Amino acid sequence: MARRVVLMRLGVALAAITAAAAAAGCATVPSGGAPQKVKGESSQVQAYVRPLPPPPPQSNWTEQEVVVGFLHASASYSVDPAAARAYLVRPLRKSWRPGAVTVVAPPTASDFTMPPPPQANPGHQAAALPQVRFTGQRIATLSDSGQYLYQPGSSPYTFTLKKVGSVWLINHVPPGVLLLTQADFHDVYQPRNLYFFSHSGELMPDPVYVPLQVGDTPPNSSMATGLVNGLLTDRGSWLSAVTHTAFPLGTKLLGPVTLHNQTAQVNLSGAAVSRASAVAIQNMYAELKATLLSSAYSPAIAKSVALSINGHLKYTGVQLDLGVLIPPVIPAVPEPVFFRTSSNVISEPRPGTGSPVPVTVPGQIAPGKISAFAAAPEEQKPQQDGQQLAVASQSASGHGCALSVGRAGSTTPFRTYQLSQSGGSCTSVSWDNNGSIWAVAGSRIWVLRQRSTQPVAVSPPVVPGISQTGSRILALRMAPDGVRAALLMQTSTGNRIVLAAVSYHGSSVSSSKPAANDNTVAFGPSIAVGSGLRKPVALSWFDPYNLVVLANSAIYEVPLTGAAGQQLGPAPTGADALTTDGTELVVGTSQNQIWKSSAKVINWTPPSIAGSGPAFPG
Repeated sequence: MARRVVLMRLGVALAAITAAAAAAGCATVPSGGAPQKVKGESSQVQAYVRPLPPPPPQSNWTEQEVVVGFLHASASYSVDPAAARAYLVRPLRKSWRPGAVTVVAPPTASDFTMPPPPQANPGHQAAALPQVRFTGQRIATLSDSGQYLYQPGSSPYTFTLKKVGSVWLINHVPPGVLLLTQADFHDVYQPRNLYFFSHSGELMPDPVYVPLQVGDTPPNSSMATGLVNGLLTDRGSWLSAVTHTAFPLGTKLLGPVTLHNQTAQVNLSGAAVSRASAVAIQNMYAELKATLLSSAYSPAIAKSVALSINGHLKYTGVQLDLGVLIPPVIPAVPEPVFFRTSSNVISEPRPGTGSPVPVTVPGQIAPGKISAFAAAPEEQKPQQDGQQLAVASQSASGHGCALSVGRAGSTTPFRTYQLSQSGGSCTSVSWDNNGSIWAVAGSRIWVLRQRSTQPVAVSPPVVPGISQTGSRILALRMAPDGVRAALLMQTSTGNRIVLAAVSYHGSSVSSSKPAANDNTVAFGPSIAVGSGLRKPVALSWFDPYNLVVLANSAIYEVPLTGAAGQQLGPAPTGADALTTDGTELVVGTSQNQIWKSSAKVINWTPPSIAGSGPAFPG
C-alpha cells in the first residue's frame, strides 16, 4: 500500500509540473491525444515552450517512482538528454543511446511489478539488484522516417536499479527503445508534412512527426533543419515507392536552417546540386516552400524561404503556384450528390427543390440490385451532357459483382464488365482524377484504367500487424491524385482504416494510355490511421491531409499522421454511409434518409430526401 501511495504522490508532482508550465504561458502546447490544428490570434508564427522535465530522483522515492520519473524525463531527451540521464548510474549515463520512440499509455500503479531478483552467482557476495517490470500498453511506434505507426499491444520492459548513497538509480534500461507516454509524446513531437514529387509531377504530402526542439538552437530553426534533412535523405515511408525528392543524391545542408524575419534561409552544397539546372532548382524550391510553409497540422515554421547553393542566393520569396502542384480535394465548383432511390435507380436532387431526379433508367445497367456506385469527378467530365457513372451490381449468378460504366440519361446501355461470379457483391466503387475506376468485393480489388478494355485484379495491400485471414475490404476511396488510397478493412480485431499508395510500373500514373501489362498496378506498403476509433463504418477524403470518418455514431476528422481523430459532432441516428466534397457532409441512414450539414459546423438539416448510399463525384 505504501508503494502505491508514493507512486500516486509522484503523479501529483508531475501534474504540478505540467500545471506550472501552463501557467507560464504554454497555451499553444498540445496537451496530448489527437493532434489539433493550432490557430494563433495573429499572423505571427508561434513558438512552442518545452515541457519542464521532472526533478532528479529523490532519496524518498521508491524504485517504481524512479522508473516513472525516468519515463517522463525521457520526453525531454531531444532537447535535454541530461534530464533522463540523471536517473541512470554514472557508467550508464555515458553509454546509453536510446533507440526508436515507443508511445505507451499513461502508466498506472498496476502496470508495475517487482519480480524476485535473479539468484546471485555462487561465490559472489554482492546481492542481486532489484528489478522493476513495467508492462506498458503500447500504442504506437515512431519509424526512422518519422511515421507514427499504430501498433497496439502489451510489452514488458524491465529496469534494474541500484542504490547509490540514499537514492535509487537505474542500472539497466530496456535496450533499443525510448519510451514516451502518449501525453508526453504529443507535448514534444509535432505533426508536419514533407513534400515529395509523384511520378506525375505533383507534390505529395508525406506526414511525419518531428521533435519540437533539438539542442540549444531555436525551436523553429531546429524543426526546419530536421525537415530539410528529411527532404534530402528521402527516407523510406509508405509513399516512397511512388514519390521522389528533387534534391540530387549527395546534397547536404551547409549549417542549420536559420530564420530571419520569418524567412527560412536554406544553404545547400554538393557536386550535383551545384550543377543543377534552373528547372531542378525550382523543383527543390517548391519542395522546400511546401514543407516549411505548410500549416496543415501545425502553424507554419516560416512565411517565406530563401534558397542558396554554396552561399549564392538562388531563390527568395518567389511565388510558386503551389495550388497547381498540390491538387485540391474540394472541387472548383459545387457538385451534386448522388444516391440510390431504389434497388436499381440512382438519382440526384432537383436544383432548387431537393426532390430526387433519376439519372439512370431501367435497362441501362446490368440487372441486379445496385450495391455501390461512383460518379466521375469534374476533371473527367466530358463536354457533352450527362454524368458518367460506374455502377456495381449483383452478377447474374447473384453471388458476384458486375461493373457497368456509362453516361447517365443516355439511351445507350452502359458497358458491363463481369468482375466475379462469387465472393459476394461489390461493396465499394471509387473514381479518381486520372480516370481510373476502382471496385472492391470481399478481399479483392479491381481497377479499370482510362482507355482500358478490361478491369484487372490488383492484390490488396498487406497491413502490418493485422491478420489477412478472413479480412474484408468494406470500402476503398482513392484520393483525387490517383496515388493514395484509404481503405476501411474488416479484420478479426475490428474495423481498421489503412493508407496505401498505388504504383504504376511501366507507365505514368496520369497516363491516358495504360501500360502494356496492366498487372503492373500494385499497392505498396500500408500504415494504419485513426488509432483508437471505435467501429468505423464509412470514410471519405476530407482534404489532402485528412479523412472524414463515420464511427461510433459520430463524425471524426482523421489526420493522415496516424494519430487518433478529432470528433466533429454526432451523426444522425442510424447513419451507415458518409460522403463529403470538403465543404458539405452528407450521410445516409438505415431508415432510407439523406441528411446534410456544413463540414465546418455540424448542424444536420432535417431530411427531405428518401434514399441511401450518398456519394459525391469521385
